[in-house]
Amino acid sequence: MNSVLLRFAVCSCLLVTLLPAAQSQTALENATRDRTYKPTRSLPPATWDAETERLFTADPFKIVRGERPRGGAAGAPTGPNVDPDGPPGPTNGSFAWSAIISADTVTDEIKSRLPELAQNVQTAGAFRDGGNRNVRVQYAVIAVMFGITAEYDVSIRWQNVAGGARAAFARAASNAKAADSNTYKESKLRFQDLDEMVRGGTVEFEAPEGEFVWSDVAERRALMKRLEEAHQKRLRPLTANETEFDKNRTQVIHEAEIIAALAQVIQREGYEYHDDDDYLAFCRQLQQQARGVVEAAKGKNLAEVQKHVGEISKSCSACHEGYK
Repeated sequence: MNSVLLRFAVCSCLLVTLLPAAQSQTALENATRDRTYKPTRSLPPATWDAETERLFTADPFKIVRGERPRGGAAGAPTGPNVDPDGPPGPTNGSFAWSAIISADTVTDEIKSRLPELAQNVQTAGAFRDGGNRNVRVQYAVIAVMFGITAEYDVSIRWQNVAGGARAAFARAASNAKAADSNTYKESKLRFQDLDEMVRGGTVEFEAPEGEFVWSDVAERRALMKRLEEAHQKRLRPLTANETEFDKNRTQVIHEAEIIAALAQVIQREGYEYHDDDDYLAFCRQLQQQARGVVEAAKGKNLAEVQKHVGEISKSCSACHEGYK
């Protein structure tokens, strides 16, 4: 008898608890059907607490807590040359350079040109005695690296001035065909600009006008010289044996990424043979094998690296038989 009474009491309590909720739900459904129904909302506070008020009146970048997010999409590359405080990477569908060449390789390549440039522009005599020809190649490569920086798909060092720097160094490379006093002064000035940028200083460049054409940035011949340097003078000797590879693995990755990036550039419209399917196939093979070197080097697999370097040699030889 007692158990029957207990069950009755429990059921009565549940009914009392659930009935108002069901009635409220029914009322809400009926009211919702009525277009004049307006839900009751809480009024905003008349005043804010001091901390909340400060968020609206002060500079948020000075008061937010925690590390500032890096630029770029989730999973984007990071490193000393990915600029967390720089402008956001392009979001207009520009080319995904980060899949081909790292931010560190782009900026390290620019910086690595300084020592040789210093010798070539040290004096007007050095410039006239063949230095101008080296300057043409060096500035062409630098211009391309700034071109890549301007298009880079995540934030990268110097991106805010890359367009102007690209145009300035491309112009200096083109003008260095002549070894006169004017071109020497221009080359010297560009060297000083670059030196200041590498040291962390600020250099203002004239903003470029309109869209640029890659073939106007650097002559294919100059880029082929850099490709030859990367392949013949760097990759082959640095991967000849285990000792050299272990000492220079970072440099191997750098040179392979330079090859992959330049192989992409020389396919662009405006360059000779850009519409030749066979030529484009050679460029893509070169890029594919260079990327293979990068992945194998990261995995410390010398045998695989040597295989890809050998394929690069074959691609270069076959291409040179039909294209100069």
